[in-house]
Amino acid sequence: SLMDDLFSGEELQVDGVDSAAVDIGLLIDGEEELSLAGVEEDLEALQGHEIIRGILEQGRVLKEYARDVDDKLHQTEMDSIQDYIAESDSMVALHEQIKGCDNLLSGMEQLLGKFQSDLGKVSEEIRQLQVQSQTMSTKLKNRRATEVKLGSFIENLTVSERMVNSILESEVNDDYLEFLMELDKKLKFVHADEVARMSQATHDLEPALEKLRIRALSKVRDFVLQRIYMLKRPKTNVQIVQQSTLLKQKYFVRFLRQHGQEVYREIRSEYVSIVSRIYSTHFRTYLLALEKLVAPGAAQTDLLGAPDTAAGGPSVNMMSLFKKDTGGQRVSTEHVFELGERGAALLGADHPPIVPHMAEAEGRRLPYELIFRNVHRLLIDTATAEYFFCLDFFEDESVFRELFTPMVQVVESDLSTMVQDCWDMLTLLLMIRVASELRKAGGPGAGGVPPLEEYLDRVHLLLWPRFKLLFDNQLASIRQGVERTLFVESPAPHFVVRRYAALAASMLLLMAEFESGETAGAFKAQGFYDMMDRMWTAIFDLLLRMSNMFRDKRTGIIFLIANYNHIRTVLRQADVRGLHGSSAPPPGNSGSSGGASGIGKAGAAALKEAEDQLASCTNLYVEEQLSGEFPMLMEFVKKAEQQQKRLGVADGQPIPNFAAPQASPILRDFASRWMPAIEGMHQEVTKQFADQDCGRHVLQASMTALLQYYTRLLELLKKQGAEGQAAVKEAVNVPAIMYEIKRHAKI
Repeated sequence: SLMDDLFSGEELQVDGVDSAAVDIGLLIDGEEELSLAGVEEDLEALQGHEIIRGILEQGRVLKEYARDVDDKLHQTEMDSIQDYIAESDSMVALHEQIKGCDNLLSGMEQLLGKFQSDLGKVSEEIRQLQVQSQTMSTKLKNRRATEVKLGSFIENLTVSERMVNSILESEVNDDYLEFLMELDKKLKFVHADEVARMSQATHDLEPALEKLRIRALSKVRDFVLQRIYMLKRPKTNVQIVQQSTLLKQKYFVRFLRQHGQEVYREIRSEYVSIVSRIYSTHFRTYLLALEKLVAPGAAQTDLLGAPDTAAGGPSVNMMSLFKKDTGGQRVSTEHVFELGERGAALLGADHPPIVPHMAEAEGRRLPYELIFRNVHRLLIDTATAEYFFCLDFFEDESVFRELFTPMVQVVESDLSTMVQDCWDMLTLLLMIRVASELRKAGGPGAGGVPPLEEYLDRVHLLLWPRFKLLFDNQLASIRQGVERTLFVESPAPHFVVRRYAALAASMLLLMAEFESGETAGAFKAQGFYDMMDRMWTAIFDLLLRMSNMFRDKRTGIIFLIANYNHIRTVLRQADVRGLHGSSAPPPGNSGSSGGASGIGKAGAAALKEAEDQLASCTNLYVEEQLSGEFPMLMEFVKKAEQQQKRLGVADGQPIPNFAAPQASPILRDFASRWMPAIEGMHQEVTKQFADQDCGRHVLQASMTALLQYYTRLLELLKKQGAEGQAAVKEAVNVPAIMYEIKRHAKI
C-alpha cells in the first residue's frame, strides 16, 4: 500500500514526481541544514496526494501519526494471534479430517486401479467370445443352408404312400388338385435341378414318378373332357358353363400343358372344335332369322340420273336391297335416298342385340345396317368374352384365334354376299359408320381383342370399295350428254336435283362427325368429302346444261333458282334436324350451324355454295325482270353513273346528256305505270314459282332492286343543281313506293 511504501524507506512515485526529490527524514529530524528551495513547487506538485493532503489538513506531526499507525498495526497483530490461538482446536480437527480424506482417497485409488485391471481382462474375454460367436454363427448358417437344400432335395425326391394312393385311386376333385400340385412340383424339380438329375435317388424315383404322371394325365384328361362335353348339351349357355365350371379346372389344364403336351393338344383341339362349331351354328341361325326381316331398300336402278317413270310400276320387292335388278321398271324417287330414321343404327350402337322371333312377332322390318349392327355387336361381345376366357383357361391366345376363325368366317361370308348384291349407298355408309363406332367403343384392339381389330379392317376393305363403286355409278348416271334424256320442260325442281339433295343431306349427316383427316381402317374421311365435291360439280354442270335447253333465257334462270333453292332448303332442314332429330338452330335462322353437329363443316360449305348460286341466279332473274318492265330507268341510271364517274362531275353541276331534261320523260313514264308494273311483277313471280318461300324471296329481291334503281336516279338528280332538285320534287316519293312494295311482297 501507499502507507507501507511511505514508511519502508523505498522510493515513492507520486503522480510522476520522484520521491528522492523530497527527503522526509530531513523534514522530521532537522539535524541537517535544510534548504527550503523548491519546497513550494514540491507542495504544489504533491497537493493532490490523499495522504499528504490529510496530514497537512490535520496539522499533526508526522512522527506522531506514524506512531499511531504502528500501535494500530501491533494491536491488530496481537488480535490476529489470539484468533489463531482460539481456533487452534478447529485447525487440529481440520488437519485430522484432511489426513483421513487423504487416506480414504489413497484406498480408492488402489481399488480403482484393481478395477481397471479387471476390466482389461473382461474386455479381452469379450473379444474372444465375439470371435467364437462369429465362428459359431457362420457354422450355423452353413448348416441351415445345407439343411434347407438337403431337406428340399430329400422332400422332392420322396413320394409318400398317401400321395401315391390318392393319385392312383382317388377321384378327380378339389382334393385331388392338392396331390396333383405336389406331383407337379416333384416333376419340375427332377427335370430342372441338374444335381437331382445326376443323383442315384432320381434314377430310383423316376419310374415311380413316370407311373404317377401317366396315371394323373389319364384321369385329368377324362375329367376335363367331361366338363368340356357339357358345352354340347342343347340350349347350353356357353359363357355360364365357362365361368361356373371350366374356369375352376384351369389348374388341371395347366398340368396337362406342362407335363402332357399330347393330352393337352387333344383337350385344346376338342375345345376349339366344339366351341367354334357352337358359335358358328348360332351365328348362322341368327343371321338367317334376321335376314327374313330385311326391309326393302334401293335397287340397282335407283340412280340420280334414272328416268322418272310413271308411278304405276311394280311394287318394291322385300329383298331388292340384295338382289340384282332383273330388268323390271320401278319408281325411283328421292325417298329412296332419304335417311329418315335409319340413323338409329348409330344411336343404339351399345344396345343389346335384337331377338329375331320377338321382332317377327311385332311385325318389324329391319334395314340391313341395323342387322349389321346387331350381328357385329353380338360378335364383339362373344369374341371379347371368349378371348379373355381362353387367356385365363388355356393361357394361350392362339386357342382363341383358332376358334374365332370359323365363327367370323360365317359372318364375313354372309356380309360379303350381301354387300356384293347391295345397291343402297346409305346402307353401305351406315355400315361403315357402325364399324367405326364399334372400333371406337372398343378402343385399341376393339375391346382389347387384336383379332377383332383385324376383322374390322377387313370389313372396311369390303364396304368402302363397294361404296365408291356405287358412288361412281351415281356420277355416271348424270354424266355429260344425259341431259337430253332427263330434260323436262318445267322450271320446277328437277327429279335429279330432288334425289341429289336427299342423298347429299343424308350422307353429310352421317359423316358430320368425321374430320377431313380422320381415318378408320380403309375408310378416309377426306376421300369421302372429295367425292361429295365431285358430285356437286356434276350436278352444277347438269343444271347449267339443262337451263340452256329452255326456249327463253328467263325460264332457264327460273329453273336454276328453283333447283338451287330446293338444295338449300333440304340441306338447311337437315342441318337443323341433325342425325338423330335433335334441334339445332331455330327454323328462322337462314344460316347454317357451321359446326360439327348437323351436316358438319363440309355440309356447311355445301350449303353456302348453294346459297351463293341461288343469290347469283336470283340477281340474274331480277335484272331480266326489271329490264322488261323499266328498261329506260335501268339504262339511264347505269349510263349516268358511268358518265359521272368518267367525267368527274362535281355536285351541283349537270351531267352531260343525263341532266334533268333527259330524266323527265323517264320520271313521267315511271309515275304513270309503276303501280301496275309492281302488280304485274307480283303476278308474274307468283305464277312462275310454285314454291311460295322461293317466290317470296325472288319478289323481295325484285322489289328491292327496283327501289334501289329509282333511289339512285333521284340521288343523281339531287346532285345536279336546282333544276334536278325540282324534278325530284315532282317525282313519285319513295315512301309511297315502299308501302306498295310491302303490300305486294306478301305472297
